[in-house]
Amino acid sequence: PEEAAKRRRPYLPPQLTRYGALRDLTQTGTGAQTESVQGGGCRTATAKRPCTPSDRAIKESVVRIGSHPLGIGLYLFHYMPEFRDEWGHGRKFGVMANEVETVMPDAVCAHPDGYKMVDYAMLGITRFIQ
Repeated sequence: PEEAAKRRRPYLPPQLTRYGALRDLTQTGTGAQTESVQGGGCRTATAKRPCTPSDRAIKESVVRIGSHPLGIGLYLFHYMPEFRDEWGHGRKFGVMANEVETVMPDAVCAHPDGYKMVDYAMLGITRFIQ
């Protein structure tokens, strides 16, 4: 038993990866140059708007990291493999369209394939251009 205790590694707390301050991603009017998160385009019956695919059905590895002032979640996620070539590889930041629909339905539109998309600018969500 003593030898086994000597071979055990000491506990190391998990490392936190910081992706930026939530306040920087959810406030407008900071004076910094900003752009809508991920751009894209969403055609609705009435308009063409810059929308981003935000349907829960096309995301995986979803982790809630905070809350938007409207009460919806803010998440980190990956798009499912079949959607990555079109909408991006790697970790993404965003919201879930079904949650947005409950508080601001005008910010949600439909992709031609039927997936829900969100106009992030209507939510005041931006990212800084680096």
